[in-house]
Amino acid sequence: MRKRTLLMSATLLASGLVPVVTVSAEAAVGTPGDVNKDGYRDVVVSAPDASVAGHAKAGAVVVLYGTAHGIDPSRRTVLTQNSTGVPGTAEAGDRFGAAVAVYDLNLDGYTDLVVGSPGEDVNGDDGGGSVTVVYGTASGLTKARTVEDPWPSGHDAYGRTVAVGTFNGLNPVNDGKSSIVVGANDAEVTFTPADLSTQSGTSGNGYDFNPAYGIVALTTIDVPGSDDDRLIAHGRGVSDGGWGFDGTGDDPHAYFADPAGSSGTDLPAGTASAVGDLNGNGIPDLVIGDPEDPSQSPGTSLGGQVTVYFDAGTSGYPSRVQTITQDTPGVPGGGEAKDRFGASVAIGDTDKDGRADLVIGAPGENSGSGAVTVVRGTTGQLDVAHARTWTQNSSGVPGSSETGDAFGASVRVVDTNKDGYADLVVGAPGENGGAGAFWSLRGSAASVTAVGSVSVSTSGAGLGSAGAAHLGSTVTGP
Repeated sequence: MRKRTLLMSATLLASGLVPVVTVSAEAAVGTPGDVNKDGYRDVVVSAPDASVAGHAKAGAVVVLYGTAHGIDPSRRTVLTQNSTGVPGTAEAGDRFGAAVAVYDLNLDGYTDLVVGSPGEDVNGDDGGGSVTVVYGTASGLTKARTVEDPWPSGHDAYGRTVAVGTFNGLNPVNDGKSSIVVGANDAEVTFTPADLSTQSGTSGNGYDFNPAYGIVALTTIDVPGSDDDRLIAHGRGVSDGGWGFDGTGDDPHAYFADPAGSSGTDLPAGTASAVGDLNGNGIPDLVIGDPEDPSQSPGTSLGGQVTVYFDAGTSGYPSRVQTITQDTPGVPGGGEAKDRFGASVAIGDTDKDGRADLVIGAPGENSGSGAVTVVRGTTGQLDVAHARTWTQNSSGVPGSSETGDAFGASVRVVDTNKDGYADLVVGAPGENGGAGAFWSLRGSAASVTAVGSVSVSTSGAGLGSAGAAHLGSTVTGP
């Protein structure tokens, strides 16, 4: 088991530094998630296995700009490592876009992208991985910098997951300012100042995950009234005398890092999480999705489950908990093996009532065709009695459900047209034989509606013939 300590790098890894920004993150101007600073939130969809210039699985990222009519596939930017200003070159297996975070890193009002390429070969290290910051600017996404790996000899797959937040206790070298957090295939996370004012990094708390899997997801909680965020780290194979419950090290786990830098708190199993105010009291709530069946994740319901921790943004361990499965009364369907209910989760206010709603992806539902369930927020617990499930066979949703589509593998809730109703974006990376696609369903007073919904394929996203691109593997927004 790795020590849960903070190790400080003594080496300055890069020069040519971005000017230091001294204002706080709270003083940033602009709209969160607005890459082109036009006042509309944008959506970022990844195709990490897209072929680029004949190089298989080089990867691509598509930025779709919000408009008064929602996302418009014709208003987009496609980024690869062959794009102007992006460091490096598109190569087979790089998987550019396997992880993406959006955040205004330099506080200029333009939201920036933090893009992971965990398969990148770096300085002779096969699959060492890389992370690139692509800056939103007045002239577009044409300026980028590499986030140097502070511990390249300690892991591979650097950039398999990324996040941004202010973690004073976990990263005191950058006290009071935001950090880019990166996970790799070991059990550490690394921190680098978000403005890249220095590229001296720190390795963070060493979690007792199986290093063969490492960090599989990261989520940030913004604590009200505090300049110190909290970090949720997901991994696999917590040691219990062997690697995990089944001895193979693939059982999921989640960990609630203490902002003071101490050991923190174990959470129930889970490979995905989301944060938002589900009951409208101004305090962030935390949702953990665990899509595994009981044989892989003891204590989990058949087909997967989600666990809601209300008021998780307060200090101390959340006390009010709600568990939702497909066998919960009111939730459509029933729990079946390999449904993967909870493989993706997202939170946002789809009905403009001041309380966020929960979206749960089940990409394994119905032989892998996939489904998404929407549960509305209330002043108390979530309204499971009126939960609604969406598939490609739902009336008004473009397309039709097919085996292996994986509709719901990724989900995001974001208001892209400024009408106050957050829209639902759903990825289906298995669509069209693995080419992938994504959907946008509008928010309304009755929550998510199929009226005006659109679907976007690889050709519609500007990727052309990109092979088994798996467009929709990740969907990112504010």
